[in-house]
Amino acid sequence: MALFTTMGMFIIDEIHFPEESQLEPQYNVIGGGGTYGALGGRVITTGDKASSVGWIVDKGSDFPVEVQEYLESWQTGCVWRNTPDRLTTRGWNMYGARGFRAFKYLTPKLRIDVDDLIEHRQLLYSQSYHLICSPERCQSILRKLTVARVDGTVPPPVITWEPVPDLCTPEHLNQCLQNLKHVTVLTPNAEEASRFFGEEEPSTKEALEQLASRFLPYLTSNSHFKTGSGIVLRCGPLGCYTLTTAGTSHWFPAFHNDRDQSHQRCVDPTGGGNAFIGALSTAFVLSHGDWEIASISGNLAAGIAIEQIGMPVIETSDNSSIETWNGLSIEERLRGYIEWNELDYDAEEVLKKLRIRA
Repeated sequence: MALFTTMGMFIIDEIHFPEESQLEPQYNVIGGGGTYGALGGRVITTGDKASSVGWIVDKGSDFPVEVQEYLESWQTGCVWRNTPDRLTTRGWNMYGARGFRAFKYLTPKLRIDVDDLIEHRQLLYSQSYHLICSPERCQSILRKLTVARVDGTVPPPVITWEPVPDLCTPEHLNQCLQNLKHVTVLTPNAEEASRFFGEEEPSTKEALEQLASRFLPYLTSNSHFKTGSGIVLRCGPLGCYTLTTAGTSHWFPAFHNDRDQSHQRCVDPTGGGNAFIGALSTAFVLSHGDWEIASISGNLAAGIAIEQIGMPVIETSDNSSIETWNGLSIEERLRGYIEWNELDYDAEEVLKKLRIRA
């Protein structure tokens, strides 16, 4: 069965920039919340575990060959579905100053639903799921999953929910809170979490911690790892704040910060949050519910996702099995992250828990 399955979509993007930037538009850019979620899961699953990352890509009649070739290089457990009677889901993006981004669909979207998972046992009985959806749809997916997963010998899955930004509003707060009793990890970004309460995004760590604590009383589920449930509040350059019912209350810095010595940089934040969640969910399962290792893994994957427009470069050297993402292996990134930020973790122990080291 899959370690991780994202229910987000694959999208092909075209990206436009303001005239004053003098940047040329980019076309056939690989994107979509599901794709970035799968990227995050893939970053953490090296070697033969790569195939345990589950997701679905719907190929329309216009699907570019080079896109499939690149995604196949990940060697994930991707389910390719041919849909020749439609165009591939495509999006239009306009980037602007101070992180502004406008988005619209250019072709009809094709959502991934529980019915799609039923056809593929490895996805239906995944150990974790990444949901990107409204509070109402989250409730529907959770209900359908409970009904569809009839094999009582399989433990309940870890549910990581990323509320869709447009519906993080006071009108949807009650439904959000009602869902949390069935959710293992709630992970909005700080701005989205604030908008549930009709408030501005906090500017201090103390206020961000208070914001996260407002969700905690409703997170009453417990995974089969018995490490509680929690909220992982994604806070952009500040990293993330992890607060759990088991007592974890901890900040984890972003990979790219003032101490970063990786010689990489943030080029485009698109997909960073989705990749964070994919890695977080996968690492949570691999480490048997270790919130700290999961949060660190999320930051490593987000760092990779934002180092370019679109997807990173994955390479494996001819004389070793070590993978690099934009020139750095996950081991190198982890060691650097711990060293630069003076964190009290042993890189070798983290790698063992992630099953990257024997």
